[in-house]
Amino acid sequence: MRRRTILSLLGLVALLFVIYYFYLARPTNFATTDTYKRYSEVTEILDVIEIDKRHVFVPMVTEENEYGMSLWVWKNHKWNMEFDSTVGGPRIIKLKNNDPSSYQVFWNIHPDDQISYGELYLLKKRNYHITEGIHNYYPGLQLKTILDFEGTPFGVTELPDEWQKVMEASIKLEEARQPDPIFESMFPVMQDVYFGWISYNSDHVRQQADATNVGGASWGGGVDIQHVVDIPEEELEYYKVED
Repeated sequence: MRRRTILSLLGLVALLFVIYYFYLARPTNFATTDTYKRYSEVTEILDVIEIDKRHVFVPMVTEENEYGMSLWVWKNHKWNMEFDSTVGGPRIIKLKNNDPSSYQVFWNIHPDDQISYGELYLLKKRNYHITEGIHNYYPGLQLKTILDFEGTPFGVTELPDEWQKVMEASIKLEEARQPDPIFESMFPVMQDVYFGWISYNSDHVRQQADATNVGGASWGGGVDIQHVVDIPEEELEYYKVED
């Protein structure tokens, strides 16, 4: 009986140690050498930016002169690369799916494109339909903020407070329509809302981001990444064609 009690206590201690080691222990300092060791095609690490204690953003340059980026997550007591791309156009990472305050936009702009800034948009197209004789109108959404690429062509930033409030309201509305978690997983909230961007040079003229966006490859698995689409100015509200 005593032996069984001792073995049970040892098993409990071992279990607690495993839980602490893999799930509760503080992350170690992220070392840029990890990237060089695992991915020989990377020739330069431009910076290591801590998004939070368990997420790190690494903009980099490859042997092919591609300006890419990666995201690393502290999981199972080690740093794991959960997103990798050899193109650097803006992307959105959702640290918590239904919490817009956790959303971060990150980028790594190729200097060959000579882009000075970008207009980042939160968009939703108007919609109208009739169901069982009831007219339903869904207003559009267009919010804009500026991403400054002068001086430092890479970075991470949270979304504006106004955007967060709008998305929080949209999430609550969609959740009220889908009270069953099963339907929520099948039809994710804010499925009609998307992000877009337009790149400009220092003369405020639209500049194509070919070196930043075209070609290359991306992959990701353990993080929720949303693509930011390259949008034409003509699709925006209040677009004015100059004489």
